[in-house]
Amino acid sequence: MKKYTKILADYLSDLRYEDIPPEVIERAKLVTLHTLGAAISAIRSKSGKDIIEIAKVLGNGGRQATLIGDGGKVGIGNAVLANGTLADLLDWEDCSWTGHPSAGAVPVGIAVSEAYNKTGKEYLTALVGAYDVYQRVAMAVQPSPKRFEQGWGLHCWQIFASTAAAGKLLDIKGDKMNQLFGASAHMTPVAINLIHSSFSDFYHFTHGLTAQLGVENTLIVEKGISTLMGALEEDIGYWFGVSDQCDWDWYDKDLGKRHMIMELMMKNWPVNMWIQTPMDLIHSLKTKYMIDPDEISRIEVWPYIPERSESCPPDGYDSLVKAQFSIAFCIAMYLKGPTVGYDWLDKKYLTDPTILEMASRFRGVGEESLISHNFDTFQKGSYPEYGMIITMKDGTEYKETMRFPKGHPYNDYTREECIDVFKLATSAVMNEASQDALCDFIFNELENCNDMANIAKLLKV
Repeated sequence: MKKYTKILADYLSDLRYEDIPPEVIERAKLVTLHTLGAAISAIRSKSGKDIIEIAKVLGNGGRQATLIGDGGKVGIGNAVLANGTLADLLDWEDCSWTGHPSAGAVPVGIAVSEAYNKTGKEYLTALVGAYDVYQRVAMAVQPSPKRFEQGWGLHCWQIFASTAAAGKLLDIKGDKMNQLFGASAHMTPVAINLIHSSFSDFYHFTHGLTAQLGVENTLIVEKGISTLMGALEEDIGYWFGVSDQCDWDWYDKDLGKRHMIMELMMKNWPVNMWIQTPMDLIHSLKTKYMIDPDEISRIEVWPYIPERSESCPPDGYDSLVKAQFSIAFCIAMYLKGPTVGYDWLDKKYLTDPTILEMASRFRGVGEESLISHNFDTFQKGSYPEYGMIITMKDGTEYKETMRFPKGHPYNDYTREECIDVFKLATSAVMNEASQDALCDFIFNELENCNDMANIAKLLKV
């Protein structure tokens, strides 16, 4: 029987910058800029201010790292608590088909690199390796549709993104890396549906908490622990706690050749993954036909995605996450709300009559497509096709279908498009000179950077 924990641990331990193809390094830079843009955009939100304040209360002892946007320094674990939360608040960071590794791997990678004076090449190597570990573990343990409905959680495998990044940067190798994966497996939460079914805003904070825990686990293992080996194996079974099945091939097929960071979707909009295509469709149709939102009678989108395609509640939305996960709300914000960015986090829009009236014109139609049934599609590299019909008050209809939203690997960003989205996300809080400086560092200086502490001054807005 293969020892999958050892295979992944040895792979990450031995990964070198020189082993990584140039196009994968470029992708790592795009992911870094995209995630930082999402985090910076969120700093003026209530939750963003709250988590920065909490990080400062927790303290700044030991090695320190920068709070994104704020510019202050706190202890490294508290920094990633804040930065990981900020990265997910707008739901704008790039995501895999299994969750949001970017909210762990990027904040942790940058903070550990800064605190320990690592090089840019070491950061990029750790980032690529973290995605390889995270996505393989997450793909392997995806639950069946039945278990999915009974209880699951992105946070059950999220920790592997942060521990892999931190472990690689702290030069943990071999058996110790094996133990680090064991620590990660044992610190995953019980998989329950409440955080998803209730659409709690706490969902965003879990990404920061998991990032923090990943760093803490790494520091403990670095000092030395006993046993705790082989946590991914069949007879020990991390997968038993989070799933009802395991696709073992995912752990090592094409390992070292198929880099999972290449299979992320770079989100084009600050909304849930399942709403990226409807947003592209409404933008395309409105732009192409110069549609006046006030003249729209109804908007229909298919397939019908439960918990995404429901009609607008008459009294509005009782949580930010519920709104972020609603096609009706997100389309209404695009048509009648403020410019895409930070303001989409303002809770006043959750019950704004203008937004709700526009959202009420939306209808989810067509065949039902359950989220839990789509992971097989994702694993094969495809994506569900969406369609939209806009019917005007005069009876005119505009229709379009789309398979791959902008940012999907099959409809990918160029470097210039990634920079444009970064500038859109940060325009309310960063001046152009600061935006250009951070972009220049990531794309032109990062690989030759001998001390990642140099990025600190570029993270303050």
